Amino acid sequence: MSERLIGSLVYGDHPEPKKARPWKERLKYPVTIGLVLAVGGGLLYTFINYPEERQVRLFLEAVLAERYDEAFAMWDGGEAYDMDRFLEDWGPEAYYTADTMLRVVDSDNSGGAVIVYVAIHPDDETPTPLRVDKETRLLSFSPTSKYIREAIYGLPN
Repeated sequence: MSERLIGSLVYGDHPEPKKARPWKERLKYPVTIGLVLAVGGGLLYTFINYPEERQVRLFLEAVLAERYDEAFAMWDGGEAYDMDRFLEDWGPEAYYTADTMLRVVDSDNSGGAVIVYVAIHPDDETPTPLRVDKETRLLSFSPTSKYIREAIYGLPN
């Protein structure tokens, strides 16, 4: 068996090795897969909280259009938070509706809920956090906020 191997190398009747593919061809598939994963991950990160952000936008539109019954139906304040207290916060002369520049700034996943940050005033550096339950899509004030933590303690997000 070894004679045959040596013989083939000596007489030149061995198979020729494959030519190496150019770098451009070798990198085409891994780079394409990497780009698809990066773009897909970016889109997923951008739109993962879209349903909850949309619910907050619908709530803000209802409040600004003074459809308070519709907005209150989207709110989960518990039994102690009745329509009178809701109107104190979100009514025509309330703090949260004093300016018509209500807009969604950011959102974060938080277990079974999404915290959506709403800018109340145009120069507002610490947006108001609203908690949106993922299952019921009901809104409430969030007890936590990454912006308040940053503003008070100087900690990063």
